[in-house]
Amino acid sequence: MSTGGGLATRRMTPEEIAAVLLRYGIRAAAQPSLHGGGTANSNAVVQTDRGPLFVKRRNPRYSAEGCVAFDHSLMEYLAPRRVGTPLALRTLEGTRWLRLEGSVYEVYPWMSGEPHDRHSVQQVAAAGRALAAYHDAVRHFPPPAGKEWPRYRDPAVIRDGLRGIEAEVAATLAAPDAEYLRGQVEAVSLGLTDEKYHSLPKLVVHGDYHPGNVLYQDGEVAGIFDLDWATVQPRVLDLADGLMLFAGERDTEIDDADIVSLTQTWRPSRDRGRAFLDAYLEREVLTDAEMCALPFFVRALWLSCRVEGMEKVPEGGRVAYLLDGLLAPLRAMDAAEAQP
Repeated sequence: MSTGGGLATRRMTPEEIAAVLLRYGIRAAAQPSLHGGGTANSNAVVQTDRGPLFVKRRNPRYSAEGCVAFDHSLMEYLAPRRVGTPLALRTLEGTRWLRLEGSVYEVYPWMSGEPHDRHSVQQVAAAGRALAAYHDAVRHFPPPAGKEWPRYRDPAVIRDGLRGIEAEVAATLAAPDAEYLRGQVEAVSLGLTDEKYHSLPKLVVHGDYHPGNVLYQDGEVAGIFDLDWATVQPRVLDLADGLMLFAGERDTEIDDADIVSLTQTWRPSRDRGRAFLDAYLEREVLTDAEMCALPFFVRALWLSCRVEGMEKVPEGGRVAYLLDGLLAPLRAMDAAEAQP
């Protein structure tokens, strides 16, 4: 799950949106645009003379020319393969993105559909099928140069983030809980060494596969959005996203524009997790090494969500945000894995 790397997201102004659309020969309608979600990019749903459109200003973290070109090469490759990924509109100059006053913008057709229903096991299974279709589609995609990113959810980054607030964590948690947290980080570090991580089967993962990035039609996933984090990584990384973010149970809906909601605590569900995995395995086959690594990827995802998410929380509330419900999912995974 992307937390935006700590870069602030300023909403686009109507004047900014109008200047972007002018480069497409499109005029915004009089009614105001609606915020389009997200905690890293600035997004807006805009009513125009061509109907509703989705306007996106990319986060500077992934606005380098090579990154943008990589993403659009992937979108063009996937478009005829019909896995529901978007294809940006062309400007009057014929490009699928534009740089304006130092920022990169994209405009997409608006796609209708139903958001994820967190109570629906059928939609969880549909998310597993859609991910398998995406992985199958990208298997032979030749990734262009320009987006050679390091490993995701690196335990070393998690340790560094916790080290900076070690005293505050120790003062807040009971000693057994603090020791348990250290043990979980160490287990992830040992279970996902660089050697083990890079030995797993790789492809161009989605990298940010969560309910805010899909839409459903007739019970199946019809749209998979936001390829900003798509790059070559172990494919099991996307499965960890699915198990935590689709199959995990939560008390409230996920608001992908709110970092606290986006990274709220969750409960592992054997039935929902099995629904997701079984649907994925209808089309794909996982190696034994991937199956063994998957629980460590889920733990790394959860810990990194909170550690990296702290950057988007006011400094005085960061430790409370980090620790709120942090250990419960980890203990629940321990208990589930101990069952026969």
